[in-house]
Amino acid sequence: MGLIYALILIGALVFIHELGHFLVARLFDVKVIRFAIGFGPTVASFKKGETEYALCALPLGGYVQMLGGDLESLEHLPPEEQKRGLMMKPIWQRSLIVLAGPAANILLPLVIYFFFTMTITTTTPPIVGDVFAGGPAAEAGLLPGDTITQIDDEKIEFWHQVVENISEKPNQEITLQIVRDSNPMTLKVTPEERNITDMMGLSSETFGLVGIHPGTYGPTIAIVDPQGAAATAGLQNFDKIVKINDKVIHRFDEIQANARTSEGKPLELQVLRRKPLEVDYAQLYAQSVIDITVTPIQKNGEWTLGIRNAEMAVARVESDSPAQAAGLQVGDIITHLNAREISNWRLLNSQISNAINSEVVARQAEDAKAPTVNNVEFDLKVLRSGEEVDLKLKPVLLNLEKQGYHRMHIGWGQIADTYVADSIPFPFFKRLAFAADHSVRQTWEFSTMLVMGFVRMAQGRLSLDNVGGPILIGELAAQAGAAGWDRFLQMMALISINLGVINLLPIPVLDGGQLLLFLMEAIKRGPLSFRTRQIAAYIGFAMILFLVILAFKNDIQRQWDNIASFINEG
Repeated sequence: MGLIYALILIGALVFIHELGHFLVARLFDVKVIRFAIGFGPTVASFKKGETEYALCALPLGGYVQMLGGDLESLEHLPPEEQKRGLMMKPIWQRSLIVLAGPAANILLPLVIYFFFTMTITTTTPPIVGDVFAGGPAAEAGLLPGDTITQIDDEKIEFWHQVVENISEKPNQEITLQIVRDSNPMTLKVTPEERNITDMMGLSSETFGLVGIHPGTYGPTIAIVDPQGAAATAGLQNFDKIVKINDKVIHRFDEIQANARTSEGKPLELQVLRRKPLEVDYAQLYAQSVIDITVTPIQKNGEWTLGIRNAEMAVARVESDSPAQAAGLQVGDIITHLNAREISNWRLLNSQISNAINSEVVARQAEDAKAPTVNNVEFDLKVLRSGEEVDLKLKPVLLNLEKQGYHRMHIGWGQIADTYVADSIPFPFFKRLAFAADHSVRQTWEFSTMLVMGFVRMAQGRLSLDNVGGPILIGELAAQAGAAGWDRFLQMMALISINLGVINLLPIPVLDGGQLLLFLMEAIKRGPLSFRTRQIAAYIGFAMILFLVILAFKNDIQRQWDNIASFINEG
């Protein structure tokens, strides 16, 4: 099946690319002699009108053969035929014909992303689920359960509008109109400026953040008071309370509310408890249902259980990992990163990885041979058995040679338990506008990242080992196909962007090289000589041959263990 998925993906992308050339050539009355998918011997073909349509044996590309499109002479043809040759057309028409192939590859992702977004018929309401401690929203007084109805002058109906408005205004005070317990309120908040840089330096994004999330914490708990009511009753870290007094519980705040209003009366809990299974191939758990009676204890005038949500509780510490070296233990509750309060696991990892990525990019800018940084240190404050403990964490970068990149490694994990409010209908015309905007943003983002990748390679800051060829494409296609047609089409969109951008490189014989020759012709104010075009073609073929050899070499290196194993078994 992997081979079939690869053939479908490559064939579809080549067809779309060549179709772009074909349609615009026909638009400008250029005679198309042959439309071929693949190279080499013809497997099947038919002729319709003046064009032969062919499927060839080597599915590694394709071509549209146009009259006068190569280095042939048009002098032997009748005048009415000569004027249908590609090189007889004005430069602007030739440029559009050449540009149409890459443009088709860029348009395909727009269609795919638009299609997938249009299938989303419901969306998240603008109801605050969680407010991160110490963030701008918390300082402004925003609370879980608040409904955001307006930001500055824009009416808000959906959560994605909240994200867009806040992210676009870092360090700018914004006005939030909210509804709390049926009462309208106005709050002022200034989003913090955040910058995300990927490790290769291919993209950098600055945006605003106030520290809110549409989801709230589920009822998985962590013990904060070893002498508290929960611990005394036998509750443990990572227990999930699913019922209190026979009432189903969905959120952690429901547990707190039951404790506060208990007036010290016992609460009958039904709890799911995880038990690790002894297996070698994965970390698996079984769950058992237990009943526990807990009596809240009054502290500082409030009935409590001595627990908190398990969002920041460490559930996994790998052996010989930076997390273990830092002294982290299962059950530790991370409360601060670099002296700043933190209450969201994704935000914790994001801040650590972004700091490391920024350092990597900065060092590589000074020295292209410095791909790793293993001495960036972070201060952690954790709660352990009710006591605060200070730790030093030094993440490392793993060099994944087969994949051609580095990855941050800490060796820890948590148990994600998030509850999100029920979705609301996403009206068709509003979905239409959102899908159009989203598809353009996605395509632009991936296109600019790819262009920056070529720039980094030219600068020597990104290894040529990252170049991949048909084997890598086939492997990615097989993995995406096995995951379902939605993943397969999204992978097709990414590779289509790659194909479109690569074809725009100023290498003779590629579309970008042809555009460069047309530009030279425009500057010269006359056609380039046969010899000039011939030399350019030779140079282009040599460069393409180098890239093909490099891509196959990298692909074989990535798969060498599998190849060696196959040879040994044979």
